[in-house]
Amino acid sequence: MKKVVILSAGPGLSEIVEKYGHSSDWIPALLSDYNLDFIVKKTYLEDDLSVNDGDFFIITGSKYSVYDNNKWISQLLDFVKLLIRNKKPILGICFGHQVIAKCIGADVVKNKLGWELGSYKMNLTDSGLKSPLFKGFNDNDVVYESHQDVVVNLPENATVLASTEKSVQSFNYDNCYGVQFHPEFSLEVTRMLMDLRIQKGIKVDNNILEESVNSYKILNNFIKIYGGELNG
Repeated sequence: MKKVVILSAGPGLSEIVEKYGHSSDWIPALLSDYNLDFIVKKTYLEDDLSVNDGDFFIITGSKYSVYDNNKWISQLLDFVKLLIRNKKPILGICFGHQVIAKCIGADVVKNKLGWELGSYKMNLTDSGLKSPLFKGFNDNDVVYESHQDVVVNLPENATVLASTEKSVQSFNYDNCYGVQFHPEFSLEVTRMLMDLRIQKGIKVDNNILEESVNSYKILNNFIKIYGGELNG
């Protein structure tokens, strides 16, 4: 049985967690068809980390920014660089996408165009259309977003797979994949997250939330790429 290490990068919003749980719950649920053992490491609490902990590593989203001056973020960046050097398959989601980008020499900055919060249509590049990460996707598929930081200045040896008008949405680098959107979110979670942040004064481009039909496939496709076995 292969092991998936979920590198949890924050406790999540308490209102969301109390009602729907945490992303470290949703990811295993969406991968329940696979014969996998899940290990959750709370990086924000400085859990011990080892490259030998798992076969796959998934970095979650976070309320923090990769450029924040926090000890655990610095430790996480160092650990992800070690994973990259050891050719470990990594999927970074939102903050995790930005962590991988930072580790390979890109910049992460606050988006001058404002938040992406809610549902957005995403454009796949030619490489994205061919990528096994996006198997089952269509160009202009809807994805769920919740971020104000973005990746810029990716190195030439990183391949952009998808984007919106506001940001790079996915890239591939060696055994690493980053997605700026949230494949683990449900419609209900995204709606609640939007409402909570709108109440705090965050502006949205569109308050109408469209359903994301295919984005959950990212998780399954990532496991498939690296030989994950189905149950039974």
